[in-house]
Amino acid sequence: MKTKLIILIFVASLVVFISILYINFSLLILEKEEIIATLIVGDKAGFDTNNTALTFGMIKPGSTLNRNLIIENNYDFPIKVEFSVKGDIKRFLVFEEVIYLDSGEEKTVSISTINPVHEDYGNYSGKMNVYFKRNLWG
Repeated sequence: MKTKLIILIFVASLVVFISILYINFSLLILEKEEIIATLIVGDKAGFDTNNTALTFGMIKPGSTLNRNLIIENNYDFPIKVEFSVKGDIKRFLVFEEVIYLDSGEEKTVSISTINPVHEDYGNYSGKMNVYFKRNLWG
């Protein structure tokens, strides 16, 4: 009977601890931006000047392209900015996954494509998520 009580108290404590961690870390996210990302692998090169999405246009197998994002910290405290990509475009993109910005600081983040020589022609897309978080250790 004592063993069951100890296990019950342990499990309840663990649930409370995990809940507190989840709540604290979810409050660290200040803002989330979602940017549509597209790329076409084809037999010629072409570009897209869209300013509302991360579009690379058409690239030939074996070639590369680069786009820049300007990230600015408009908060009165340091922030951490995390980048992640979802979708079939993910395997083509190379970028810094985490940057740190002081209050008022601005950085340019370079996002490059890598395109293996034997990649299939086609349209590739996804979303880049940009998380602006409170930097607790900076």
